[in-house]
Amino acid sequence: CPGKVFRTDALDATHTPVFHQVEGLAVDKGITMANLKGTLDAFARAMFGPEATTRLRPSFFPFTEPSAEMDLWFPQKKGGAGWIEWGGCGMVNPNVLRACGIDPEVYSGFAFGMGLERTLMLRHGISDMRDIVEGDARFSSQFGTTSLGRGL
Repeated sequence: CPGKVFRTDALDATHTPVFHQVEGLAVDKGITMANLKGTLDAFARAMFGPEATTRLRPSFFPFTEPSAEMDLWFPQKKGGAGWIEWGGCGMVNPNVLRACGIDPEVYSGFAFGMGLERTLMLRHGISDMRDIVEGDARFSSQFGTTSLGRGL
């Protein structure tokens, strides 16, 4: 489900205090980190093509255990090619399952959240997130609209 996220991040080329995120959650018997990685890799290939290159880095999020950040290789990054964080993910913390009335001895799950502005950056070779969020019609008109929220 997509929605707005509010954080205390400073505005720079790859961060903004308000951004949009799409989240996913899967809970069933036998779900593993391999299922999460496979799902995210399939999502990346669907969004960016069959050559999309990803990696997971260990991280911490209170509702997942273990937690990771997924990075994508970004050839147009300022200063040359490099990895850019696409989103956070992990296995649903057993305490979260328990709080929802789900037995973590029987069920497991994964969760992820991917930033839509970062997705636009990666998909369209945009090197600075501020170009997306500052609302400059000269920038957004190249996408067939004066608002990146429509017409993509």
